[in-house]
Amino acid sequence: MIDVALPHTQPTFSPHVAEFVTRVLERLKPLTSEPEIHNHVHEENTQETDECTQAVKLLKTVLKWLMASAGRTFTTPVQQQLQLLPLLFKIAPVEIDESYDEMKQDARTCLSLMSQGLLYPEHIPLVLAALEEMAGSRSWHARYSVLTYLQIMVFYNLFTLLSVPAEVLCIRKLVMQLLLDEQLEVRDMAGTTLSGLLQCQFFPLDSSLQTQLQTLSQTRLPKARGDADLVRRHAGVLGLSACILSSPYDVPDWMPQILMDLSDHLNDPQPIEMTVKKTLSEFRRTHHDNWQEHRQCFTDDQLMVLTDLLVSPCYYA
Repeated sequence: MIDVALPHTQPTFSPHVAEFVTRVLERLKPLTSEPEIHNHVHEENTQETDECTQAVKLLKTVLKWLMASAGRTFTTPVQQQLQLLPLLFKIAPVEIDESYDEMKQDARTCLSLMSQGLLYPEHIPLVLAALEEMAGSRSWHARYSVLTYLQIMVFYNLFTLLSVPAEVLCIRKLVMQLLLDEQLEVRDMAGTTLSGLLQCQFFPLDSSLQTQLQTLSQTRLPKARGDADLVRRHAGVLGLSACILSSPYDVPDWMPQILMDLSDHLNDPQPIEMTVKKTLSEFRRTHHDNWQEHRQCFTDDQLMVLTDLLVSPCYYA
C-alpha cells in the first residue's frame, strides 16, 4: 500500500508515488528523443546494456501498471501522468490492428483510460500544455492521437472546461492548428473533432470562426500550386463541412450559405472534392426525413443549386 491515508493514523512516510514515478521517468529518458517508439526487443541476443532496450522493457511494465491503476481512478499524481503522455502518444497506433504488438495496444488502452479521468480546474492548463507540445511532434501518429485524446477528455470534463473560458479558447486554437496539419489523416480527424465540439456547443459557431474557415477555403490554387496552398484550402473546406455535420437534424440560419460555399468546391482537386461529396451525402441522409420542413429554410435559388448538386451526375462520379 502506497500513500494511503487511513482515519486516525499517520500518513505513510515511504514509499511515495511521486518519488517512485520520478525515478521511473528518469530511466525512460532515452525514449523521449525518438520521434516514434518501437519494440526494441526482438532477438534474445540483444545486448542488455542498450539503454533504449532497457527503457522499452521498463516501459512495458509501466504500461501494465498504468492500466491496473486507471481502473481504480489514477493514484498517480497528475504531474507524473502528464510526463508519461508524450511517450504514450508516440507508441499508440492510430487504428486498431491485430498486427501491432502488445506494447502498442497497451499504450492505446492507457491513453483511452487516462483521457476519461476527471480533471480539477487547476489541472486543465497542465493537460493542455502537454497536448500542445505533442501537437508539434514530428510523428503524425502522435498528432492524430492528440485529437482522439482531446475528444474524450472534453466530453468527460465538459462542464469543468466550460467554467474556464480561457481554456476553451486554447482548445479551439489547438483544433484549428491541427486542421491545418500537413498530414491528411490528421486534418480529417481535426474536422471530426471540430464537428463534435460544435455539436455539443463547447464553443459557438460565431462569425469569427465562420470567417476564418471561409477565408481558408478561398485560398487560391495557382497552376504551379504548392502543397501548402492545397492544405489551407482543404482545411477550410473541412471546417465548413464540420459546421454542416454538427447540425444533423436541423437547419440553422447559417447552414444554407455554408452549403452554397461548399458547392463551389465540388470540382476542386482531391482530397477536397471527396470531402465535399461525403458532406453532401451525409447532409442528404440526415435531413431526408424532414426535408419538406427543412426546405423552407432555403431560398428558391439555393434550392435549385442544392437539388442540382444532389442529383447531378458529377455528385455520383
